[in-house]
Amino acid sequence: MPKYSLFSGLALGAFLLSAQAQSTNTGALAVWDSTTSLYGSFGYRENVLRSSMVNENSAFFMTSADASLMRLSETDAYFMFYFFGEDIRYFNAPTVNYEQFFSISAQGAMPVGDKSETGLAVDYLYQHQIYDASETQDIQRRLLILGHSLSARPYWTWFLSPKWEATLDAATLRQIYEQDLDDYTEGDVSIFLDRIYGNRSTVGIGYQYLKRFYDTRLQTDESGLNIPDTDLVYTQHEFSGDWKHYWDENRNWRSMTRLSGMLNRDNGSGYFDYDRVLFREQLRWDDRTWAVLTNIRLGWYSYLTQQIGDENRERTYAMVDVRVERRFWQHGVLFAAGEYEWDWSNDPLDEYRTWMAHAGIGLEF
Repeated sequence: MPKYSLFSGLALGAFLLSAQAQSTNTGALAVWDSTTSLYGSFGYRENVLRSSMVNENSAFFMTSADASLMRLSETDAYFMFYFFGEDIRYFNAPTVNYEQFFSISAQGAMPVGDKSETGLAVDYLYQHQIYDASETQDIQRRLLILGHSLSARPYWTWFLSPKWEATLDAATLRQIYEQDLDDYTEGDVSIFLDRIYGNRSTVGIGYQYLKRFYDTRLQTDESGLNIPDTDLVYTQHEFSGDWKHYWDENRNWRSMTRLSGMLNRDNGSGYFDYDRVLFREQLRWDDRTWAVLTNIRLGWYSYLTQQIGDENRERTYAMVDVRVERRFWQHGVLFAAGEYEWDWSNDPLDEYRTWMAHAGIGLEF
């Protein structure tokens, strides 16, 4: 399955389910389909800045919206457009005041013969959010950033058999920050192999090779001091495994598991070199009236050169979130959600705790 953005993948999945239902009910496949959702909620977040030193706690009002427009032709070619936006207004967080995130995705694909498919995904992201810069920067804290990114990802999928698929894709991304952080350009090449089994369940492995070129950041020596007249470049190797499984015939129960390991190396002294392991587990139950979604995320970072005292810098984080929905009438949704995040490190500036909870109402069309 092509590894396009999360939002475009969710939208395409919803479209195919809708098309299948209409085909079953009417005997004809829906050529066009669209969806729209609007949500509003009140909530509270502790430690808005995700900081180890400055603590701002605030109630907030959150609004979000998503919309999709999709077309599936009789030749199995398709086009999809997807928008998602989220806005959080804090009542008592003077450093932040608000956070925003917008995503626009467009993707088209067409079959090539009977054994392959080619496509292109283009994504734009806007962020005015608290951002963790400590992973790749020499800043051991979170920042309020304003940024834009634009990416394009062509891909080619081979259907090796009814149960096996292989996908090769390449992407380029341009990231621009309005302040504080340096802009960069990156490109990557990825390959994935997926096994389809059971009731549309999948298991797969993948590898990604990535290069990131910073506009003005300099290489550093082993103590972190800048080296004049140099350019900083990151090279990343990431290996991943994914497993999506439906646990019952009606596909009410679904789990998604992802494990990945990544090596980041700079082109200088190795001051920014680190190894990272990520694990994510998602469990969802949905009977079309009630829905429960929970996620667990775990991450571990080991820096090979940076020192905290007489130890190499290390960092571990964990996040748990839960969302419960109750659908009513034809389009209404009541929901409640919460999350808790921990960050541990041998660098005190890296450590923080934060939690948030909110509840509200939505409309889905």
